[in-house]
Amino acid sequence: MKKTFTLKAVFLLLFITSSFYLRAQNLEANPIKRDTTVEDVKKPRTVFLEVGGPGLALTINYDTRFGQRRDKWGYRIGAGYYNTGANWVASVPLQINYLAGLTRTAPNSFIEIGAGTTFVRSHGTTNGTFFQFDNITGFIGTATLGYRFQQDNGGINFRIAFVPVLYDDGVIAEGGFSIGYTF
Repeated sequence: MKKTFTLKAVFLLLFITSSFYLRAQNLEANPIKRDTTVEDVKKPRTVFLEVGGPGLALTINYDTRFGQRRDKWGYRIGAGYYNTGANWVASVPLQINYLAGLTRTAPNSFIEIGAGTTFVRSHGTTNGTFFQFDNITGFIGTATLGYRFQQDNGGINFRIAFVPVLYDDGVIAEGGFSIGYTF
């Protein structure tokens, strides 16, 4: 009697585990046909070198979108440094930006609008040959209104922008130009 009970328990256990195994096999073989013509969209990531702009001097920047599209909302962050001997400035720009496509006939052209802040540390004297910087440590406000050319499948990109800089003494109207690579 005890052998029969043990034998029945083993068969029941094998039956239960085999049914789970068969269900797992059935789930792996997905009968739904997928459309293979739809391409996966990769989130564009851009690295660029900028002169002027929110970084105030010469900066290296990283820019990406929040979603999987080439336009709409995104952010940029960078680091910059410029030295003219006795005068130097170091900066870390951070901005939230929005890209809007210009037209359907120019799919690689975008209007860029952005706002953010830049941490600045500068040291200046009156001995500077070209530029004279104030002694500043702190945050300034920045905005961007510009044009961006960014290819569909990655590659070279460039930007040109008007950049107002807001600080304690007022507003400075500045510009920026950048060239980089989108991957």
